[in-house]
Amino acid sequence: MPMKILDLITHLLYPWKCVFCESVLKDTDICHECEKKLPYTVGDSAEQKFPFIDKCVSPLYYKDKVRTSVHRYKFGGCSAYSRRYGILMSDCVENNLDCRSIDVISWIPLSKKRLRQRGYDQARLIAEEIAKNTGLPCRQLLRKIKDNGAQSLTRDAKQRRDNVAGVYALCEKTDVSGMRILLVDDVVTTGSTMSEAARVLRRAGAKAVYGASLARHED
Repeated sequence: MPMKILDLITHLLYPWKCVFCESVLKDTDICHECEKKLPYTVGDSAEQKFPFIDKCVSPLYYKDKVRTSVHRYKFGGCSAYSRRYGILMSDCVENNLDCRSIDVISWIPLSKKRLRQRGYDQARLIAEEIAKNTGLPCRQLLRKIKDNGAQSLTRDAKQRRDNVAGVYALCEKTDVSGMRILLVDDVVTTGSTMSEAARVLRRAGAKAVYGASLARHED
């Protein structure tokens, strides 16, 4: 009985909220309205191709409630959003990629400085949720060796490519030869970040690199 009372008090103090509209819920993290009306990608729109990436898939477009939700996730300390994001992305991955052709899940890493500031790596949390849902292994393959400026400061494709050039390196004592890798990030805009990370993996011998993000920009 004491534990049930404690659970009730905790729930009253920290109620479930929809990760997209923040409406208070009883026992889930997405409301029926958002679940029905989110800006989902449909059919081929879920898939994109970028240099060094065989295929990149995203379940949502980066706009409206999705944009504000991701902003809270990254800058508002809402790390628990990774659970719902992971569910959405796992479904998208399983619907658009053959999970049997993936050996390991990894992610686009933050710099040490940004990780200290934020307290968590948002892409890593999502990657770990996808791993739980799909049963695939998850491990860090890349490290960020330069703290470049934020990609969100520009939409220009060339500026974005220049901004991420040479910022990633393979983790020490890591062998990706012949591996087929699913690389995870929260949002894909021009694909510059994903492509640069995949380039490092490909040059280290990876057989294939796929991408997955929660959201993509509309063309």
